[in-house]
Amino acid sequence: MKHFIIIALMVSLLLSITPAFAEKYGSFVKVSESVEGTFDEVVKKSEEAIKKGGWDILASFPNAVPEGCSFRAHTIVLNSPDYAQKIMSHGPRSSFALPLRVGIYEDDKGINIAFVNPASINRTVLGDKVANELSVNTMNKLSEILASAANGNAVNKQIGQLRKKGKVGGMGGGHFRDMIEVIYKKEDKGDTFQEITKKVKEGIESNKKEWKMIYALELDNGNALLYGVNQSKMEAKAYKIAGEKRESKENQCPGIDHTSSFPIEVAVYKEKGMVKVSILDGMYRMKVYFEDAGMWAFMKNMGMPGEIQEEIVEMSLAGLK
Repeated sequence: MKHFIIIALMVSLLLSITPAFAEKYGSFVKVSESVEGTFDEVVKKSEEAIKKGGWDILASFPNAVPEGCSFRAHTIVLNSPDYAQKIMSHGPRSSFALPLRVGIYEDDKGINIAFVNPASINRTVLGDKVANELSVNTMNKLSEILASAANGNAVNKQIGQLRKKGKVGGMGGGHFRDMIEVIYKKEDKGDTFQEITKKVKEGIESNKKEWKMIYALELDNGNALLYGVNQSKMEAKAYKIAGEKRESKENQCPGIDHTSSFPIEVAVYKEKGMVKVSILDGMYRMKVYFEDAGMWAFMKNMGMPGEIQEEIVEMSLAGLK
């Protein structure tokens, strides 16, 4: 009987410890809804709260919305050097889990605040059993920081695609490690890294297809550089797809609740004696952030991820050919 009680207590203890990262996490966390104030005031207060909470703002920009949408959306890109260093300790490809992004958007009930969920994206990029405590603690801390900026209804709700594991399943999914597209590489010697990052930047900035560089983030003590790129036409279409099955008379563009899905990452980093330029497979990245749109939405727009990927590759390598 004594042994049974001891075993039962141990099982109970394990169950009390492990569920924190075994539960379902959404691609995003919705912090608050029906937030008081004007849209611009909420953006400003959110920026102030982020800075006060110890995070740097890399970019803050208005998002494109679908045609006919009367609501606004805005993204704040944020980074903490300490948090980034911990993520990058798992290797240069971990840069695709960075930086984090906050989305502020309107719907028929008012203004909402949400952010990309590190408990979800880190599980996908780093693995199911890697940096769990860091991921959940960061999720909770960001919720707390952003809630302090909002005088509204605190909901702290997991939204977007809910996943129990990091692996993205179904058509276009797979393990993260298999979905990194190395689009260019060259032996790492001398100033190779600096030359490549410069040419990638120049290629992005000189493109003719209306892509914009939103941020440049140096990582891993200067051994990696992450560029964030965005295009209004692509962004608006993605939000249309994300919300199509949820559209109503009151809200014709619910997909802007995915506003913190962008910018898209172009990573340059040193790995195994080479300097590499990498992106995520286009379909895979769409699945990571937009899987909840449903299979039919993906079927109807099968060509879009490939077109996005092709344009990003073209401009990133324009000066490296």
